[in-house]
Amino acid sequence: MTHFADSLSQLVADRGPTCAGIDPRAERLPQGWSAAAWGAEAAELLGGRVAVIKPQLAFFDDDPLAVEAVARAARRGGSLLLADAKRGDIGSTAEAYARRWLGPESPVDALTINPYLGPDTLRPFVEAAVAAGKGVFVLVRTSNPGAAELQSARLEDGSQVVDRVAGWVRELGQPHVGSSGWSPVGAVVGLTVPAEEVSRLRALMPHTPFLMPGYGAQGGSLAAYRAARGATPGGALVSASRSLTHPWSGPAPLDWRERILAALEAMNTDLRAG
Repeated sequence: MTHFADSLSQLVADRGPTCAGIDPRAERLPQGWSAAAWGAEAAELLGGRVAVIKPQLAFFDDDPLAVEAVARAARRGGSLLLADAKRGDIGSTAEAYARRWLGPESPVDALTINPYLGPDTLRPFVEAAVAAGKGVFVLVRTSNPGAAELQSARLEDGSQVVDRVAGWVRELGQPHVGSSGWSPVGAVVGLTVPAEEVSRLRALMPHTPFLMPGYGAQGGSLAAYRAARGATPGGALVSASRSLTHPWSGPAPLDWRERILAALEAMNTDLRAG
């Protein structure tokens, strides 16, 4: 059985740290294309060029058949499939979500999960992922403007909420660190987070791969990426959706595939320089 973080590390070494977000926004699709059809076609286009394909389930109406089509297309190109679902629930419901998205029969390689119901709600996902050679990415310090209101709030001991969550991530992942030096329990840490805070989170989670949304439209910084990436490939994935897979306004132009590939090359150039 493969180890998720070791597979991720090798793909990042070979292809770079780009994670392609597949968010089929209706107003930007080619005329006559459904979200499912365009998502699979975009994954086919990018699956052999990026480390990870990340469909946002909300844009597919949580339709597992559409996500599976994207996953098959990604797999043909050799990339990993990260389902951006932000799941989180208690007890048997968490176990059911974990079986559905991370079980051996699921085409998904990793899943984003929400920790804000407590650490016990993370364990079913981690256990299912490890058993199947898959991964999870826990929301730790997200890229949205209001994130700091909760995630940077101070606890009674003077630490922040984000520190407590980082501790859970480290503890859950530590027993499963692979030969790459990375754990299959990753953390979502926005590229919009100040670099000094990213450095602090890297110190708190030394073996945790970071998924870093916020490149492009959200104005994330390459300084944050540098602070996160670590000494070996796989420490940081940089995720882009609108700027990479919808680099136009209005309905997609006829040359939309060429525009996506041009955006990917520009992004890769940025990251290599970073």
